[in-house]
Amino acid sequence: MAVLHVTKYGDPILRQKLKPVNYSELAPRLPQLLKDMEETCLAVHGVGLAANQIGLDLRMALILIPVSDEENAPLKRYVIINPEIIAKQGEKLEEEGCLSLPGLWAEVKRATDVTLKYVDEHGKEQVKRARGLLAKAFQHEVDHLDGKLFIDLVNPTLKPEVKKVIKKLRPKWD
Repeated sequence: MAVLHVTKYGDPILRQKLKPVNYSELAPRLPQLLKDMEETCLAVHGVGLAANQIGLDLRMALILIPVSDEENAPLKRYVIINPEIIAKQGEKLEEEGCLSLPGLWAEVKRATDVTLKYVDEHGKEQVKRARGLLAKAFQHEVDHLDGKLFIDLVNPTLKPEVKKVIKKLRPKWD
């Protein structure tokens, strides 16, 4: 296993809309890739990690969500390959951050309830309805795979301030 380098804001791969992957072609390398992605996500204290955040042109992401609100709750792992949001409901303004923009937090609007269609790590098609943190994570990671970042959702009047913060933080990124 290895902790992989997380691509930062400005890397062109973060702005690419990634094409669906062929599961059978991906399957042989998937176990090691998922181990590395999980170790990376845990090492940087992330909730999710899209493949393009580690420089890979693969339409897939990994999400690690606590199973309860208790401290040190075990994590449930979701592997979403070729995900597509098929339904959204509600709306909530909440603070959000991103491993590719470390240190930056901003309020963005997200749906409170989403339904996601995807292929899991075993090659099975799934449909999952999610609320709360999982709904937010699904939307955040699918945005990554579509070449969007959470800062694209920030209120337009706040974008100049976000740009200033990015300029200040950028020298600290490796």
